[in-house]
Amino acid sequence: MKRILFVLLLTSSFFLKSEAQEEKYIGLFVYNFTKYFDWPESAKQGDFIIQVLGHNSVYDELAKITSDKLVGTQKIRVESITSPEQIKEDVHILFLGHWQTRHLSKTKTIIADKPVLLVTEFEGLLQKGSVINFVIREGSIKFELSKSNAEAQGLQTDMRLVQLAYSVVE
Repeated sequence: MKRILFVLLLTSSFFLKSEAQEEKYIGLFVYNFTKYFDWPESAKQGDFIIQVLGHNSVYDELAKITSDKLVGTQKIRVESITSPEQIKEDVHILFLGHWQTRHLSKTKTIIADKPVLLVTEFEGLLQKGSVINFVIREGSIKFELSKSNAEAQGLQTDMRLVQLAYSVVE
């Protein structure tokens, strides 16, 4: 019995550490996406807002990573939200956590025709309107990119990002 308990403790701590690593990588990816997209001039005033819907640990990582950072001349502000109704008019990047995928349709309605980079982490969401979608492939975090969804949101994609993506949908 003690042996089983020991094995359970070891495996649970491994999964907690790997989950924390995953969130750190997602935070780094999301921050770095600010360098590979160009927002319209109308979105280059005020703070650069990144909102995280339903994933507190990704929010925590992003808040640490972006502290005192700029996008162009804009100060980055990271916000945690709990429902699509809290999405700001002037949000630049919206990260929709895995467990919040049920809100995708409402989220898409709210950000329609706005220059918002929608980032998700659930299989098949590029086909439902996401611009960037995280997937696990070959044991590591990769991202898919939809150029047409980016264009529909009024965003220009740097070709270097296209080359870094695991897969690209035109």
